[in-house]
This record gives sequence, structure tokens and C-alpha cells, in this order.
Amino acid sequence: MKKEIRNIFVVDDEQGICAMLTKFLRSQGYFCLSHTEPVEALEILKEGAFELVISDIQMAGMDGIELLGRIRELTYTIDTIMMTGLTRKYTYSDIIDAGAADFIAKPFQLQEIKAKVERIERERKMKKDLQELNVAMAVLLQRSAKQKDDLQTDITMNIKESILPYVEKLKNCRFDETHQRYLDLLEENLTEICSPFLRNLSFQNPTVSSMEAKVAKLVKAGKSNKEIASLLGVSLNTVMTHRFRLRSKLGLNQKKINLRSYLISIDF
Repeated sequence: MKKEIRNIFVVDDEQGICAMLTKFLRSQGYFCLSHTEPVEALEILKEGAFELVISDIQMAGMDGIELLGRIRELTYTIDTIMMTGLTRKYTYSDIIDAGAADFIAKPFQLQEIKAKVERIERERKMKKDLQELNVAMAVLLQRSAKQKDDLQTDITMNIKESILPYVEKLKNCRFDETHQRYLDLLEENLTEICSPFLRNLSFQNPTVSSMEAKVAKLVKAGKSNKEIASLLGVSLNTVMTHRFRLRSKLGLNQKKINLRSYLISIDF
């Protein structure tokens, strides 16, 4: 498995700590450098490709907290583990709030360092996997949206080329009033399928039910409440209820705006 942490930089003004950690971390398969001067260490960090810094806090010239702040000004891709023997002065929450990934109190066991490095490495791996998953999801969503648009285009083209011409021929036939209304409704339904009105109405107002969308379509087409009731096979009171709910969901209840005028004026 590819390591998420390969290069580690140790900063401590005690040469013995630097030597001990450098030797141990190299034995664990990491490339490791160390420095006893934090100011000079920062200059090396500006040029090097390190994933992790293990730094003491109490140092001459620049303490570890200031070094941590300088590192974060350079990049957010470097994690830090802070070390100190002054646990009464620096609490765990103080160190984490300053931006460190972890904190260890001196004296410590080398296996403690190993456990903390491996934990940070696991977290970096999970973060990287999550970022890759987000990218993959974005690609899938874009592909799905394109396929949906392509499908809608195909459906629209088939309706316009294969169905609507026959509806046009049927309009030249003689029908009684009821059947003529059904033919008109069929044509309107097919025409609406080819337009984005109902689809966008439901998308922009997800609480609008399918029946309310049908009522909205007929209101937009200029049908009276009685005609809507007849075409949808419902009572006049049901149509009135759906119109009231539509006005409420579209935010028109407290406005003197005609529902049909509003539906026509909406730029979907």
C-alpha cells in the first residue's frame, strides 16, 4: 500500500532527540531529516516536500507554536506533531487549536510516536479517498445529467415526429364535444412533454404534487375550473382546493396576482 507519509522533518533544539527520532523513523521506512534550529528548519521546509513535521515547542529563536503558524502560512498539506515536557503550560486543546494534528508529552516511548504517525497517515488516506470519491461522484452526476438530457431530447423528437402528426390528422375528424376535449387534452399533454414547464415546476417547487402540476398546466392553458374538473375527472371543489394549494406553494396567497398570469410569466 502506498504511504501517505513518506518524508518527515524533526525539529528540536536537543540534538539527542533529533538523532533518536531520525534513526527510529528511518527504521520504519520513512525518509527523515532533522534540525536543531527552527528558523533554519523553516527555510528547509519552504523548499522540501515533507508531509509531516515533528517539532518541540520550547525552543530558542522561534518556539514550536510560532513555527506551526509559519508552516500553516506556507501550506495546509503538512501535518504536525508537537512535543513538550511543559504539559502544565501547554494543554492538548491549546496545541490542537493552534493547528497541530497531534501532541505528545515528553518523555515518550518511540512506539507512541509510531502510533501517532500511523494515525495521521490513516486520516490522510481517508481524506484522499473522500476527495477522490467526491470527484467520481461529480463525474457520475454530470454523466447522469447528460444522459437525462439526451433521453429527454430523444423523447421529444419521437413525439414531434411520430405522434403529433397523427394528432393533427385526428383534429380534422368530426368528434362530439366530449371527445374533442379529450383530443385537445391529449395534444396539450404531448406538447407539455416536449416543453420544460411541468418538469421545471416540480423541480423548482418539489412540494407541488403531480395532480397540482396537472391543474397548473390546464390553468396556464386557459381552461376554466369546470373544464379542468371535467378533463381530470374530479369535482369542482377538488380543483378549487388544488388551485388554493398551488397559490400557497408558489407564495401567492397574500398577493393580488392572477394564478394563470403568474404561471405564464414564470421564466422556467
